[in-house]
Amino acid sequence: MISEKTIRVLELDKILNQLAQYTSFSAGAELAHDFIPTTNLDEAKMWQNETAEVRLMFENKTNVNLNGVRDVRDISINAQRGVMIDASVLLDIRTTLRRATTLKRTLGRARHQYPLMAELLAEVEECNDLQDAIVNAIDDNAEIKDSASAKLAIIRRDLKIAFDRLQSKLNRIISTPNKAQYLQETIITTRSGRYVVPLKADHKGKIKGIIHDSSSSGATLFIEPLETVELNNQYRELQLNEEKEIRRILLALSSQVGDNAESIVRTVEVLAYLDLVLAKAHFADNMNAEKPILVPFEPKKDNPEHPGSTIFLKGVRHPLLTDKVVPIDVEYDVNTWVLVVTGPNTGGKTVSLKSVGLMALVAQCGLHLPAEEAKLSVFGGIYADIGDEQSIEQSLSTFSSHMTNTIGILRECDERSLVVLDE
Repeated sequence: MISEKTIRVLELDKILNQLAQYTSFSAGAELAHDFIPTTNLDEAKMWQNETAEVRLMFENKTNVNLNGVRDVRDISINAQRGVMIDASVLLDIRTTLRRATTLKRTLGRARHQYPLMAELLAEVEECNDLQDAIVNAIDDNAEIKDSASAKLAIIRRDLKIAFDRLQSKLNRIISTPNKAQYLQETIITTRSGRYVVPLKADHKGKIKGIIHDSSSSGATLFIEPLETVELNNQYRELQLNEEKEIRRILLALSSQVGDNAESIVRTVEVLAYLDLVLAKAHFADNMNAEKPILVPFEPKKDNPEHPGSTIFLKGVRHPLLTDKVVPIDVEYDVNTWVLVVTGPNTGGKTVSLKSVGLMALVAQCGLHLPAEEAKLSVFGGIYADIGDEQSIEQSLSTFSSHMTNTIGILRECDERSLVVLDE
């Protein structure tokens, strides 16, 4: 097993935080932050091959991106309970499904070249009926189209006619000289959803109507002329009908999302995993990393006492060091399965120890290594006790704390474990 303490002590968590910065959307970033190294050789090899395959895509300029993809899992699950989804979010769902469809078909055509990613994307659920329903009802600005329903088209036609009639009537009022003289300005404005004109307060009653508001100074009254009340009522009623029909359309689309929720969730999970692998490839390219060779534990013919592990690192660089890094070489030969590193203070012993443990963790995450060459076993357990872990709360000295940690490691580790102990 790989414990959280090992991940923290060897600073794999910092590597994963960096990895998350290469992801394209929140679900991929979540996978990166929570990633746990595998202890299974076959799984580790597959992860390594996935990273290598995507790096090949980059090299071949194959267009694979997750532009516009969003984590719409919770929204889709909520839709199963009758929650209405806003038009902009429905567009996010459609964009996510559309991107998944495009990637599935692109990689499907290149299956011979990118078999692992093609197999992954084959699990995408396209939900074409839902995609079509959303695009037929909502435009690119997240506005409901007139064609979303026959009823909405009729309402909007009537709404335009009612608006034109109302505006024509109001324009005649403000342009008539014997009425315009009582107005603060010859303009039409709105208050509380009603179209009004600004009457000078000292001419109250000169234009009969309903007062809806006044200016902060009290000098202006915003009135709805009596002769436009019925037109305003007709217009407002049509607006409410429009809102009601839009809500009905959104609820119908939301229900369709709810019906497809499991497929949407699965598709987002596939895209999140793809996002993670893309991030691994970007991370490897930026580190100028190499794919490690992962090998099983095998008995050493010349030394039957050897546990069968392999550690060979040439020119490895600690990935968290920002200054000029001095590469190190580490090789456990047929007669070596314990290595003691000695030297003066500030000589790089701790960094070297951490580098070995971290490279094993990184390799078992499917990440390529910042090294010239690397060959490693996949360890069943990786343990580390490094640095000053004095515990004030438990009244332990630094030495006692190290001893407690070491005893715990010795209880848990076996012949397939990698153990890194600092002084």
